[in-house]
Amino acid sequence: MTWLAVVVLVAVGLVWLRSVGVSGTPDCWGQPGCLPEGRGVDPRLMLHLEWSVRTVPLLLSALPVAVAAWAGAALTGAEQERGTVAFAWTQSVSPRRWVAVKWSVAGALLVAGVGPLVWLYVWARSLPYMTESPMNDWTVWLLSAAPGPATPALYLLALTLGAYTGLLLRRSLAALTVSAVAMFGVVKGLPPLIPHLWPTERVFGWEMGAAPAKAWVVSEEALDAEGRAVSMDGCYRESDALIRECVEAKGGVGFETVYHPASHAVPLHLAETALILVLTAALAFAALRLLRRRTP
Repeated sequence: MTWLAVVVLVAVGLVWLRSVGVSGTPDCWGQPGCLPEGRGVDPRLMLHLEWSVRTVPLLLSALPVAVAAWAGAALTGAEQERGTVAFAWTQSVSPRRWVAVKWSVAGALLVAGVGPLVWLYVWARSLPYMTESPMNDWTVWLLSAAPGPATPALYLLALTLGAYTGLLLRRSLAALTVSAVAMFGVVKGLPPLIPHLWPTERVFGWEMGAAPAKAWVVSEEALDAEGRAVSMDGCYRESDALIRECVEAKGGVGFETVYHPASHAVPLHLAETALILVLTAALAFAALRLLRRRTP
């Protein structure tokens, strides 16, 4: 019931967010002189932008931490701590069937709730002005993960992580704490891995900032003839010519820019989803192995 209440509350909030954005967008949007200087932007657009690019994505990424804590404490940890699960295992319910039923039911409820929320979020933020907003940056993990399958996958990972921790520790409070901390670590540690999940593109030359518009720049550094990085300390000058002169004096032969173009957004998201599902499957396998060792 708590999960249903959360889903309904967030869904209502997303419908409200869409209405705020629609009502705040002027009919002339996109035409020259639509928002003349001095008139300013409608506060409703600013509210829609703030919630679309910050608050809602942050909420969708924070909820898995709560899911992991719940799964560790209530889904598997509490019954083992009370000893009720041992009685259930003697009543023709095998340990693997017990945990499989719990996971499947909880997982189905999670996906059934998160799926519509992801769709509503995409719908709530799909207003014309969003495509032109510099804050709508696909290279920001919160914005790239929230509107796609990576979000439901992250919830399944949280469920599996929490359930495995509960099976491992057999104490609800300890499982709650460890699950929450571990899932928080996953949420914080996942973004730095994303740019390395798909082949990057490179451009080499003396032009700094050579990546195309809206690209995700992974790295930009000066290299020598052998491909080794050259320190840029003291080379940040008032002109490109002086910067080049400084880098050449240190043995540099150009700048290498490593980046993902905007066309890599979907492959990167799918690769992220695949990584999360692989981690989920690995944890599920580890949990089944744990049960096999502990029970006849």
